[in-house]
Amino acid sequence: MSDQTASHGLGVFTAVHEAIARTRGLTAMAFAALLGAFCALGFAPFHFTPVLIMSFTGLVWMLDGARSRVRWGRAIFARGWAFGFGFFLVSMYWTALPFLVEPEKDAIYLWMPLIGLPGGMALIWGVACLLGGAFWSSSPSRMFIFVLFMGGAELVRGTLFGGFPWNLAGTSWVPGGPVSQAASLGGVYWLTLMTLFVAVAPAALVDTRDMRGLVGRALPTVMAIALLGFGWAWGSQRLATETVMTERTVQLMDVGVPQARKFDNGGAPVLLRYIQLAQLPSEPEDILIWPEGALPNSMLLTPTGQDQVNALLRGRTLIAGTAWLSESGARNSLFVFRQGRVGPVPLGHYDKHRLVPFGELAAEHIVPFGTSISGLLPDAMQRNFAGGFTPGNGPVVVDQTDYLPAFIPLICYEGLFPEMVRKAGPQREAAEWIVVISNDAWFGGGLGPAQHYAQNRYRAIESGLPLARVATRGATAMIDGYGRQVARGEPVEGDPEGWRSAVVRTPLPAALDRTPYQRFGETFYWLTLVVLAGLAFASWRR
Repeated sequence: MSDQTASHGLGVFTAVHEAIARTRGLTAMAFAALLGAFCALGFAPFHFTPVLIMSFTGLVWMLDGARSRVRWGRAIFARGWAFGFGFFLVSMYWTALPFLVEPEKDAIYLWMPLIGLPGGMALIWGVACLLGGAFWSSSPSRMFIFVLFMGGAELVRGTLFGGFPWNLAGTSWVPGGPVSQAASLGGVYWLTLMTLFVAVAPAALVDTRDMRGLVGRALPTVMAIALLGFGWAWGSQRLATETVMTERTVQLMDVGVPQARKFDNGGAPVLLRYIQLAQLPSEPEDILIWPEGALPNSMLLTPTGQDQVNALLRGRTLIAGTAWLSESGARNSLFVFRQGRVGPVPLGHYDKHRLVPFGELAAEHIVPFGTSISGLLPDAMQRNFAGGFTPGNGPVVVDQTDYLPAFIPLICYEGLFPEMVRKAGPQREAAEWIVVISNDAWFGGGLGPAQHYAQNRYRAIESGLPLARVATRGATAMIDGYGRQVARGEPVEGDPEGWRSAVVRTPLPAALDRTPYQRFGETFYWLTLVVLAGLAFASWRR
C-alpha cells in the first residue's frame, strides 16, 4: 500500500482527529466530560469494553490539541479532569443514594457524592494528564506516556486517603471471561495497564504530521491486537478446565431487607425472616453465611438475639457480620459461631481493616489534625456508631479447621483491594476460600451492586481461591477460582412487601494452585511501567 493510498484510507480518522484537537474552552471541557461519561458503559453491568477505545482515543486526541497551545498545562489538566469527572459522576452516581434513604434530612448533602467525590478523584486523572503532557510528542511515544502516567494514577487512586480503586480499567473485562484471567498473572493493576494500552493504541494512527511515519504509527495498534489476541487465547485455554467441587456445602442467605426498613421495630422483622429462611433444607455440616451487618446494630450479640440464633443453627456453623463495641471502639466485624448449650459459641472473629474513607472511618484517621465529619453523613448511616468505626489490625486467615475450611474474610469495601487477599498474614497459604460479606442495600438496584460484584470476582481470579459472597440486596453467589459464577441466590417465597431474599445451597469449589500474582504481587506491574518508559524514550520525538 502506497503512502498516498494509506493517507486516503486514514482521511476520515484524520478529520476526526483535527475536529477533536481543535476544540477550545468550555466546548472542550464538555466534550471531554461526555467522553468520560460514555466510558462508563465499559463496566458492569454492561461490560462494553470497546467503548474504552473510543473514549480514551478521543481523550488522547484532545490532549494533542491542548499540548499545541501556549498555556498547554492548564488546557491538558482541564481536559483530563473533565474526562475523569464525567466518568466518575456517571459510573458512580449511586453513591448519592444513601442520602436519599431519608431525603428530608440528608438531601442537602447530595453535593458530596455528586460533586465532591467525582471532582476529587478526577483531580488525580487531571494531574496524570498534566505530567504526561510534559513528555508529550507527536510520535507514537505519547501512547506509552499516557499509559505510564494514567496507570500510575490508578495505583495512586487505590491508595490515597485509604484508597478508592473502583472501576479500574482492568475490571471492564467480564470477570470469569478469557481476558480477565490475566489478573491471575499480575493482578488487576497490571491488567489495567494492559487495558489502557489496548484502549489508546489506535490513537497513534493519526495526528497532525504527514503520513511518512505510518509504519511507526501502526506499531502500537499491532502490539495491542497481538496482546489482546494472546490474552484471549491463553485465558480461553485456562478456562477449559471444569470447576472441581469439594464435599463441603455452603448455604448463602440474605433476607433482602430494604435499608430504609432495616430498623423497623428494632430489627425484629429481620431476625424473624432469618429464622424462617433457616428452616430450609440443610445438613448439620453446612456452613451458613449471612451478610455484613446481618442484624441491626449489635443485635446478633444481645441475649435475645443470641437465644434465637442459637436455636436456628441446628448444628451448623454460622458466618455473619455484625457491628459491636469493643474496648478500643466500635467495630464492623465478621464472627464465626457454633451452636452452644446456652447460646452461640464464637469461634473467632475478624474486624474490618479497610474502612470507607469519610464513611465508616472518621476524618481524624485519614487526614492529620482532621475532625470527624460524621455529622455530614446520612442520618441512616449513623445509626450503628455515629463517631465512626475503629479499624482492625489487618487482613487475616480465619482458621477453624474442625468446623470449616480456613478462609480469608473481606467485608464490603475491602473486596476492592487485591492486597487484602495476598497479605492475609503468615497463614495465607492455608486459606482454601474467600468469604465476602456486604450490604449493597445502600446503593439501589442499578450500577453500584453490579460493579461491586464484578470487582469482587477479580479477587478469586487473582488468588485462585473460590469466593463465597453474601450481599444484602446485591449478588449472593458462589464463585470458583477462575472468577466464574457457579451458583447464585434465588428468591424464596414469604418475603414481606418490598423485600428481596436470596438463598442458595451449593458445594464449595476446590482451590486452584497459587497464582503468579499471589507469589509475586505487583512485580509485573512495576516491570511493565519500566518497559513503557523505555518504549516511550525509544520512540519519542518532539
